[in-house]
Amino acid sequence: MFRDVGTGHRLGPATPTFRANLLVPEGSRSGTAVISMQDGVVLQELPFDIELRKFIVDYYETGMPKLFASDIVIHDHETGAATAATVKVNEPAFHRGVAIYQSSFDDGGSTVKLRAFPMSKDGKGFDVEGTIGSSTTLSNGDARMTLEFTGLRVINVENLSAPPAITETDVRKVDLVSSFRDQLGSGAKSNRKRELRNVGPSVSYKLRDASGQAREYNNYMLPVDLDGQRVFLIGTRDNPNDSMRYLRVPADDNDSIAGWVRLRQALLQPGLREQAAARYVALATPADKPEMASQLHTTAVRVLSLFAGADGAVSNSKAAGLLAISDFMETSVPQADRPRISEVLLRILNGSLFELLNLSRQGDGLAPLAPDEKTQAFMTQAVLSLSDSFFYPAPVVLALADFKQVQAIVFQVARAPGKTLVYLGAVLLIVGVFAMLYIRERRLWVWVSPTADADGTNVATAMSTTRRTLDADAEFERIKSAVLKEA
Repeated sequence: MFRDVGTGHRLGPATPTFRANLLVPEGSRSGTAVISMQDGVVLQELPFDIELRKFIVDYYETGMPKLFASDIVIHDHETGAATAATVKVNEPAFHRGVAIYQSSFDDGGSTVKLRAFPMSKDGKGFDVEGTIGSSTTLSNGDARMTLEFTGLRVINVENLSAPPAITETDVRKVDLVSSFRDQLGSGAKSNRKRELRNVGPSVSYKLRDASGQAREYNNYMLPVDLDGQRVFLIGTRDNPNDSMRYLRVPADDNDSIAGWVRLRQALLQPGLREQAAARYVALATPADKPEMASQLHTTAVRVLSLFAGADGAVSNSKAAGLLAISDFMETSVPQADRPRISEVLLRILNGSLFELLNLSRQGDGLAPLAPDEKTQAFMTQAVLSLSDSFFYPAPVVLALADFKQVQAIVFQVARAPGKTLVYLGAVLLIVGVFAMLYIRERRLWVWVSPTADADGTNVATAMSTTRRTLDADAEFERIKSAVLKEA
């Protein structure tokens, strides 16, 4: 804390010149700035306090910010006067010779509420609350992890434009002008239409295990429309230098992640897999071939077990999801039959998972879903995300349920009494540059000497100039004539 820093590391309000940074959260005030040095920092006491009443951000229709402004109150230490001011980008406020610039903004201690969804088969959801910058402990018996709240972003503007379609080129319709324009000029320009959209708030956090190893996560609060399906983006990365890898979880009929979590927990329960397989067989067995029911039931249970990672017959016992089914195909099915068998297994998997979804809803007292187009889209994405979820490195998914944002502004405060002299010097420098460009420098030499018989005088003239021009030659002739005339 600043109050614990000794006087030997503080500069008084009368310091003649300085440039420092001052962090002020919304609703609070501060009068101690920080000056960064090569071997540490020095605290600069200001002759006033800055109170941040409100941080204002205005946006364009695309979601891009167009205005950053801070409503502040300057509390003078000597007079006690409170002066209101507004600081904008490139529009500083001034008080007692100190300029107050808006430098950047940060989180000032926002509070977040996260809903935790365990990835285990019998885990119960729970809520976690915390402040950005703080940490808490999550435990499951002997297993403990530290949850570190690292960031909250209320606005996330992303480019959701679709990639350009690959089409064949008709040589009769090639526009060479447009082609050249695409290749020449700025490397930043593009003919692709950008669809900028605010996709809502996101929270970032770290989960640190007992050994101190941490992974970073970034989860969006609201579902995002991607490829015609509303999905929750759940991101993770092992290294801060890596890009986020996102798990796309489909939103259920209530625009929630709960339906997908319920389905995944049901997938891990052998009893529910048996029931789902039985319900699928009852619907899929042909009426004229009842003898197929037994074999179809065995196949459905086997496919669900493979997908859940509960079948030890696979070469890689840790495999789950579509990877487990792929391993099973490679080890147990002849290569010539793989395309046909894989199509059958995927159809059985999709049908059984749909029955498992309705069983999980029935357990929570919800009505079953109809096999319509919307449900089919949900199931298609659910199969892919369930398969990917077995590679998710955390035992729990934390979804942002609520938040209270508190902004903090970093002001740059500077006192520069010599800036007037600097500006004067800059003006003189500019005048000097133009003088060098437009005022010609000329030198004239006149050498007067007596003639050999001492009855007359010899006059020799010469002139030099920085730029040899016709005007210079004509001017020299005029000067020479004038000199000779006087002589």
